[in-house]
Amino acid sequence: MANTTALQIAVLINSPPGNEFWHDVRQSYSDAFGIVAPRARVDFYDPVIEGHFPKPHDYDLIVLSGGKADASSSELWVLRVLDFVRTTARDFPKTKILGICWGHQAIARSFGGEVAAVLSTGPIAAIQDINLTEAGKKFFPFAASAGYYRAAEFHVREVAKPAPNFVHLAENHECFLNKENTILSFQAHPELQNDLTKKLLLEEDDVYNGNSTMEQLQREVRKLDQSMDGIELLRRVIQWVKE
Repeated sequence: MANTTALQIAVLINSPPGNEFWHDVRQSYSDAFGIVAPRARVDFYDPVIEGHFPKPHDYDLIVLSGGKADASSSELWVLRVLDFVRTTARDFPKTKILGICWGHQAIARSFGGEVAAVLSTGPIAAIQDINLTEAGKKFFPFAASAGYYRAAEFHVREVAKPAPNFVHLAENHECFLNKENTILSFQAHPELQNDLTKKLLLEEDDVYNGNSTMEQLQREVRKLDQSMDGIELLRRVIQWVKE
């Protein structure tokens, strides 16, 4: 782990580079970490095409981003990401790992969980209130009284079976923390702020929003008038990294 006062953060963008979506993902993390950890150094890696991975001992936190690939697939780059997660957790326990959306699913699969298509509703593009467990209320004290956190969700697959030795911080396999307190993951997107969330709801391709009518999507956009909890979730992440 990096031995400096400013946090060292690596973000694996789990989507092919060279397009608007990739740049939007990168910008969302730059902006979010710029708010919650303004002195941090944030480096970005492309595991998909270039096959670049960070050296875990150089970082305090490694983030696995979202993406549109299938986390349950046998694509070579996916398998390499899963192996990287397992190796980092085993050999560099002082380096924390955070998974978001695709990263949440990939972490579950890395340690014996299962990922499957969202069968109950189909693709999800929504602002959701995610109910906390008792463990989650303790971990996220800012949301304890409400009993939930609010965040954007864009996904077509989900964790169908959690990995062993992970604690549910939210219901419906939405958020996990491993028992060693070194790996945290969200199905939701705490890094997304209002502008990009609105873009993904209304302008992105139909990978996520093709299951929703325009009326439904506009209803989700109106929810942005009420604040989401993404920044507070990431503030708690930064505290957790320092624990």
